[in-house]
Amino acid sequence: MLVGCGTTDGALQEQGRSQAFITGFHDGRHSGMQEQGKDYETYIKGHERFETDAEYEAGWLAGEAEGIKLQQQAVAVGSAAAGAYGANSIKKEMDKNDPDKIAKDAVKGVDADALKSLEN
Repeated sequence: MLVGCGTTDGALQEQGRSQAFITGFHDGRHSGMQEQGKDYETYIKGHERFETDAEYEAGWLAGEAEGIKLQQQAVAVGSAAAGAYGANSIKKEMDKNDPDKIAKDAVKGVDADALKSLEN
């Protein structure tokens, strides 16, 4: 599963979006991801431009929404992977402490015929 794939400049250009929209989109996407906890992202918003340029504002809002969505997806995938890893680790630890497995491991390679002589 791919996470982190977002809208590209090419896709925005194909939609007929202006350069102001695309710039706003990038700024908003970084900001949305940072808002959702992605530490190495930066909140970017040209506040004056946001107030005066409708294309930049629309792009920023669309980008912020995508950034939030992408970061939420990344967190969900990371949590699922961590959960699966954790469950596997727990099972391995349980297997280590399984009495039947320990007993089988203890007698592995033992010549059972030699043990029969002890019965007498």
